Formats: sequence, C-alpha cells, structure tokens
Amino acid sequence: MIDARYVTEAPSGIGNYVTALIERMPALAPSARFRLWTSPARPLPVSAPNVSCVPVPAIADGLRTLLRPSSLDQLRADDVLHFPASLLGLRLPCATVVTMHDLMWLEQAGKVDGRPFLRRARTGYYQAGMRHALARATRLIAVSNATADRIRAFRPDAAPRVRVIHNAAEPAFRPPADLEVARERARALLGTSAPYFVVVGKNEPYKAHHLALEAFAREAEPDELLVLVQRARRGTGLAKLAEQLGISAKVRWLPALAQADIVSLLQAARALIQPSIVEGFGIPVLEAMASGCPVIASDTPALVEVLGGAGLLARVGDRAGLATAIRKVRDASLRAELRARGLERARAFSWDSAAHATLEVYREAAAVGPRAAEARHA
Repeated sequence: MIDARYVTEAPSGIGNYVTALIERMPALAPSARFRLWTSPARPLPVSAPNVSCVPVPAIADGLRTLLRPSSLDQLRADDVLHFPASLLGLRLPCATVVTMHDLMWLEQAGKVDGRPFLRRARTGYYQAGMRHALARATRLIAVSNATADRIRAFRPDAAPRVRVIHNAAEPAFRPPADLEVARERARALLGTSAPYFVVVGKNEPYKAHHLALEAFAREAEPDELLVLVQRARRGTGLAKLAEQLGISAKVRWLPALAQADIVSLLQAARALIQPSIVEGFGIPVLEAMASGCPVIASDTPALVEVLGGAGLLARVGDRAGLATAIRKVRDASLRAELRARGLERARAFSWDSAAHATLEVYREAAAVGPRAAEARHA
C-alpha cells in the first residue's frame, strides 16, 4: 500500500519522489501486489498488472489521514503501508514505512513556512505526525545520511529502524546534446541572451533566497542576470529586497516551469546557486549536476553530502562567501571542471537503485509485521 496522493498535476518534490518509485517498483517485484491511494485528480498515475489504484478524496496531509487513516481503505495485518511525506497516521493495523525527508518541522519550524499564521496552524499537526512516525513506524527511510543523523539525534531509539535511500534526478536532467538549443530556449524564457545564475526552489525561509540576491548584488557584472524559479510564493518579500539592493532590473522571477524548460535553464546557466540554511537532500543541486550546470551551495550537511566535492561551497549564511564563489565560477576552465565533476557525481544517484532499495525496506517491514508496531503502541 503506497500513499500516492501527492502525484497530481501540480509539480512537487514529494510527488516526483512517489512517481519515480511507483513507475519502477511493480516491474521489479512482479509477484507482489501494489495498491495505490491516489488523488481524484490523478486516479490512475501508473498501470501494471500487479497495481490497483484507489482514489481517496481525503487530503494527503489532512486530519483524516493523521487521525483515522484506517478509514481510507481496507487494511489487513499482512499489508505494508508506505507514507512518503514524513507523517504517520494513528492506530494502523499493519506494518508501516515512512519516508523522512527532513526534520525541519520538529527542529526549525520557523524556517519552513514564511506565513506566520499558517505556520502556527500547521506546526502542531506536522510535529504530531512526525513524532508518531519516529516512534511507531516499522521502518524509516531517510533520504540522506544528513537526515538519518538528525533522526538519530532527535530520537536515538529509532536508529535501528532507519534506512538511508538517496533521491535521484529524472533522466531528463542530462547535459545538452546541443548547447545552442538550450541557450535558445533560455533566451525565449528570459527574453534576453544575457548570462545568468539560477536559483530553483520554494520561496521559504529555509531556502534563504535572500542570500542569493545579496551575494549577487555584491558581485554582479553589468550584463549578468539572476533568475529565480519559485513554484511557491514567487517573489514574495524578495522583490522589495531586490529593489533596495538596486538590482530589480537584473532579476527575473519565473513560476513553476515544465521540466523541459527547467532542464534548458540549468544547461545554459553559468551556475545554480543554492544558499539553503538547512536541507534534507537538495534535489535542485543534483538536477543541476546531472544537467552539466556548475553548483554554488551552502555547506549545510545534506548539500555537502549530495555534492560530494563537485561544487563550490560557502558557509551557511555567508553572503560574502557566496559572492566569492560567483566571482570564481566566471572562469571558464573552472566551470568546465565543475561540470565534469558534477556529471560524475550525479551518476552515483539512481531512481532504479532507490526503487530496489525501497522494495527491500518493504520486505523488511513485512517480515517484522504489525506485532512490533503493536508492542511500541503498548
């Protein structure tokens, strides 16, 4: 049983994660039966002989999912139920697997959501669901060693149940067959052929996009642009900062884009800038490396782990260090070196490997069964 309700028409990191798994695992385990809880907007996200789909109208991270998950479908004691978004519902009769992407709601809730009222409303809910997952899940999948370390620090008794399975980049993220084609597409998206740096991700406090603006303002050359692709709260709070810094004319704000357009932007960019204060993994960094785009990032543990020495690092919160990296990466020979190192590093991550490893976690959970979960409830 896999909660696939995050697979919708709207792009999201968790939706992409679930899609990558459900597209691969049924073929890897043809004798297993997969039952997907799906969004009514995408009732049949995949089709295979050993897959059945159950549209579930309840919100994936809503109260019913947390308080009464057994009411969503018929669950048996020999099922394994996978929740892919760090939360676990209460009183489940079967073995459970929860993917923990990060522990930000538990450790740094103030940085997760930039909307104070909504953050206050969401914090208690997410903390309850995550605490329950850490305490009760049969197995916990951490998307990085950095996340696994935070789980062990926050809840030491969870350590034996943690398995690290890295995310990956989709095959579409690859170096351009023809760089000029990528540049033409970037020109069409931006309305200019100016060289640019790109930032990709939600506009939330933990992403620290303001640091990218401040570093760029210190170091930008007259012909350079900073492009921010923000699928949530595009430009909110940052447009005013850009104006104060005197770089409004040099900044481009783009909404969520089609995957092919993001690939083209990365392929043609001087570098990706990822100044995050904290991350659980850092998919944009991996996608950039896989696309042949040099990376400038903060040295938060997950980004250091994913980069594996293939990018330029600045200390967390260090706008001067980011500005120095921007200056360095203008050197064509350094960019070529970073592209080569990034492409090599990106090959270490694979959704096929992740799917195989996830199936092994399901088998472990099935072997343990619901009794261990019942014992932890006792």
